[in-house]
Formats: sequence, C-alpha cells, structure tokens
Amino acid sequence: MPRILGIDPGIRHTGYGVVDAEGPLHRRVTAGVLSPDPKATLPKRLLHLDHELSLILEETRPDFCAFENVFYHKNPKSMMILGQAQAACILAAARAMLPVAFYAPREIKMAITGQGSAGKEQVRFMVERILGESFEGHSMDETDALAVAICHASRRETLALGVGA
Repeated sequence: MPRILGIDPGIRHTGYGVVDAEGPLHRRVTAGVLSPDPKATLPKRLLHLDHELSLILEETRPDFCAFENVFYHKNPKSMMILGQAQAACILAAARAMLPVAFYAPREIKMAITGQGSAGKEQVRFMVERILGESFEGHSMDETDALAVAICHASRRETLALGVGA
C-alpha cells in the first residue's frame, strides 16, 4: 500500500497530508499545517519549513511526495517567495530520496471533484467523502494537501493501467 505525502506549499502556511492508498481506498495517516514565524527572516522561515517537513518525512516514511505546483501568481514578488517555500519543501523530499510529482491546481481539482474549476469548499467536501472523516475546523491548507496526495494516488493508478501514457 503506497504512502503519499501531499504538500500545498506556502511561506505563511504549508499544508501537508499523508495518505495510504490502495486502489479506491484512502486512509489519512496524518495532516497539518506548518506555519513559520511571520516575523522571522525569509531564510529562517525556509529553514523552518525544511526542518519540520524533514521530521514529518522521518516519522511517516512516505513512498512518494506530491506538490501542488506553483505556476502563476498576480504579484511576481509573491510568486518568487512561494517558489522558494516550495523549493525548501522539495529539498526535504529530495534529501529523503523520495520520488516527487507536481500537479497543477486544476488537475488536483479535476481528480478530486471532477471539475477543474471547483472551489475550495467543494474540494474539502470531496476529501471528506473520500477519507470518510470531517475536516470542519481544519485549515484549507491541510485539506488541500490531502487532495494533492489523493490526486497523486489516482494518477498513479491511471498510469499503472496505461491510461494516458
């Protein structure tokens, strides 16, 4: 049963979710949000993400790591900082020798809800249905990260069947 770590990167809040996936069955192992000190310098915030994610990787021992891809932002400076946060997380996964995959937000939404333009609430609703538990009161970053992990699980199943290859 493959174990997948999904990551929704951000410099303020990085969501993570670990899912065990066997065919259509998915089970949440753990999930949460990494929130570096907003008053810390950018290098210290990136170090925090790298360090905390390394601890999660060590504790959960996933087989794969999947990221929501950073591809566009209205503000170029924000985009660059978001890319740096993603890079800190990629570094932790690379250090753990994990295969890494990237998915566009539309692809994740399509895999989870069947609609590439689904809203965050729709994604959360479907993550709850797929995992069979409520995430009311949890951060959207957390449920988004679980959606990334579930997307990767379904994508791996599709590739294994030779569909889309």
